[in-house]
Amino acid sequence: MKSGKAKPTFIDLFAGIGGFRAGMDHAGFHHLYSNDWDKYASQTYAAWYGPEKHSCKSIWEAIAADEIPKHDLLCGGFPCQPFSNAGKRLGFQDNRQGNLFFAIQNIVETKRPKVVFLENVRTLKGHDGGMTFQTINNSFEDLGYRQTHEIINAKFWVPQKRVRIFMVYFDKNLFSIEDIQNFQAELSELKTGNGKKVKEFSSIIEADPDKSFQIPQGTWDSLNRHRERHRREGRGFGFNLIEDFSHPTNTLSARYAKDGAEILIKQRYWRRPRKITLNEAKKLMGFTSKYASFYGHPKKQGFPVGICSNTQSYKQFGNAVVPHLIEEIANLIHKYI
Repeated sequence: MKSGKAKPTFIDLFAGIGGFRAGMDHAGFHHLYSNDWDKYASQTYAAWYGPEKHSCKSIWEAIAADEIPKHDLLCGGFPCQPFSNAGKRLGFQDNRQGNLFFAIQNIVETKRPKVVFLENVRTLKGHDGGMTFQTINNSFEDLGYRQTHEIINAKFWVPQKRVRIFMVYFDKNLFSIEDIQNFQAELSELKTGNGKKVKEFSSIIEADPDKSFQIPQGTWDSLNRHRERHRREGRGFGFNLIEDFSHPTNTLSARYAKDGAEILIKQRYWRRPRKITLNEAKKLMGFTSKYASFYGHPKKQGFPVGICSNTQSYKQFGNAVVPHLIEEIANLIHKYI
């Protein structure tokens, strides 16, 4: 299907710091509503995009208040911890976050968007022997939507190996099988980067980082003890010390503030390695000046960092989606909607 001249509209659930928002806006969609109950993420979101059309209620409270508007496209990076290797992998049995997918199901059933665009960790597909992914797809099938999906590494868009599953569901009554199949083929092509080169960490590294990002001696000693113990026991636990900056980093996770183990930088002349700075984390996730200037931020500074504590800021970046990749997928959706 193809709609008229008006921009197709979208909402952004579990919005975090707006990776979906930035990517969708740049792909020509019109933002109507965002929601995230995390007060710290919402503080950063408001500082970056403005507080308008953003709700800090829990998603269930927002549904009960009927504050979610009708929309063409629903976006959501619903909480991944219940399905992640970094979490307990309780899935739908996670009493705190595992049932939030069903909030999306509720909204889709009542608002009937044309397209649903979701993101999660790649392990969602294999969680519980594939039953979790099947439950999600069956839920949308029952509501009259046909599924497409792909697992894509963001290393062609940002200097980070960040592999995520992207799921796009189309209303069967509005889109032909041929259009959906064509979209799936184009989505799958993104796996190769479509001619893009893998990004290097050297492209964003700071020349003169503040010494406060050097990890404490106690943390460094603890990381080495843990690695040695697990090495003796034949397990793979360790830390990732980067000395060659010509490759993408490991995945930035929400736990990064704890010890920085997944991305530690060997800084010349420093006694101990350092964490990435907040500005490096921002660029590692792809929140570039291209997006920041769109929302009125100075191009040189970009999105301001440090709105919250370092711990909360790292958590927000680790939970974010890559706006460049969202924009690429949204451009594909835009061709059909």
